[in-house]
Amino acid sequence: MKSFNDFISETTFAVIGKASSYGPGLYGNKTASGEVLRPSTPGIAHKTLPLGSDVRLTDPKTRRSVVTKVIDRGPYEGDRSADLTTQTTRDLGFKDYKEFGVRDIDVTPVKRKSRKY
Repeated sequence: MKSFNDFISETTFAVIGKASSYGPGLYGNKTASGEVLRPSTPGIAHKTLPLGSDVRLTDPKTRRSVVTKVIDRGPYEGDRSADLTTQTTRDLGFKDYKEFGVRDIDVTPVKRKSRKY
C-alpha cells in the first residue's frame, strides 16, 4: 500500500474544479473518516484523495486559501470535485453555504513533512 507521501509525490498538482458546501442536512452524521459532522467541523469531501490528507483550498476569485483535511467521500452531485464543510467555507471568508454556492476552487495536496523520532 502506498504511503500518503508516495501518493502526493505522484500527484503534486493543483486541480481547479467545481466545489459546493455541504452540512446543514447532514449534521450529526458520521463522515467517512469517522468524525461527527457539525457546523464547526473543518474539512472537505473528495472522491480520490486519501482520507486524512492535507489540502490547500484556494478561491481563484478572492485568492483566499485555507489548509484543511479530507474527511469524507464525495461529492456525488453533478460535475463537482469537492464538497466543503460549513466551517471550511467560513474559513474562506463566506458567511454560509448559500453565499458560497457552487464555485471554482483550487485543490492542492500539501505534502507532509517527515517526522524525526
